[in-house]
Amino acid sequence: MNILSSFFADDLAIDLGTVNTVVYAPAEGIVLNEPSVLALNKYSGEVVSVGLQALKLLGREPNDTEVHRPIRRGAIDNFEVSQQFLRALISRVQHNDHPKRSHLVIGVPGSSTPLERRSVKDAARDAKAGRVDLIDEGLAAALGAGLDFEDEQARLVVDIGGGTTNVAILASGGVVSSVSVPAAGNAMDEAIRDYLRVRYAVQVGERTAERVKRELGSTCHLETDQETEIVGKQLANGCALPLKISAQEVRGALEPVVSEIISTVRRVIEDSKPEVTADIFYSGVILTGGGALLNGMVDRLQNDLNLRVNMPEDPLTTVALGAGRLLAEPEKLQRASLRLDGPAWESAEKLVVNW
Repeated sequence: MNILSSFFADDLAIDLGTVNTVVYAPAEGIVLNEPSVLALNKYSGEVVSVGLQALKLLGREPNDTEVHRPIRRGAIDNFEVSQQFLRALISRVQHNDHPKRSHLVIGVPGSSTPLERRSVKDAARDAKAGRVDLIDEGLAAALGAGLDFEDEQARLVVDIGGGTTNVAILASGGVVSSVSVPAAGNAMDEAIRDYLRVRYAVQVGERTAERVKRELGSTCHLETDQETEIVGKQLANGCALPLKISAQEVRGALEPVVSEIISTVRRVIEDSKPEVTADIFYSGVILTGGGALLNGMVDRLQNDLNLRVNMPEDPLTTVALGAGRLLAEPEKLQRASLRLDGPAWESAEKLVVNW
């Protein structure tokens, strides 16, 4: 039976992120790490490109092409586009001309609603997945960072992604508490764009803001104030305006977002039970996600929280690696899978009350 199931199905673990999607295959490791972007023909609806090739079109789309980001803040933003995006990803990592019914394990924010979880599951099934399991991103990130599933000591995981920052406390293979907030990579990009709009009255695109964040973004004061030149579009007349922006300016623009992340972590610790707080004091913080690579983030968390902060070698892939570990252990996967049931009012798109 195992031979037949492996012939008719592929096992894949997916970190369906707002900015990047990472796919893990048990026998090969990370097989795909691409931007979560899809380009469609505006009239026929056919897929023009996906991933990096689609990202290159963002902001410079031909008039017959639409570029979509199907995932927003860790949840499905457009169901049909997400379905096409998942189908394109699955077809890229399969090695034959006869598509198999895939078993997918997908990481989602721990505080996502049953409705959001069901939308992810339905989109994956409509993309020809045979079985779909959803797990908490915080748990997956911890497993991908090397945490033992059966470790009874409470651990604090901070996963700073593109759309959300997920803060989770884990113990004995389960989630003690999990909170997701929109203060993450995209919010940092938007903060930079807002600063440039207010300070210099210029408008810049998403890719320019992300480049500025990567080159100059920091959470602490730097000895040498670096600068980079960008070209913005003046709000007054629509003309191009070259200007230089400094690392100090970028740090000031990012500070509200960084402060909100730290406040969320502090609030999760404050709400935890005494035994959990004691465990976290000894075990420290596991920092993952693309936001962990922001210059000075580790030191900032250590100083503000007075806790030791550990970051894995590749924080971008920990969710996919952790989900992949569960693929090989069905019993643990069953324990870790998120349920779709919940209060009736959470399952409804709108609560209607008749007085």
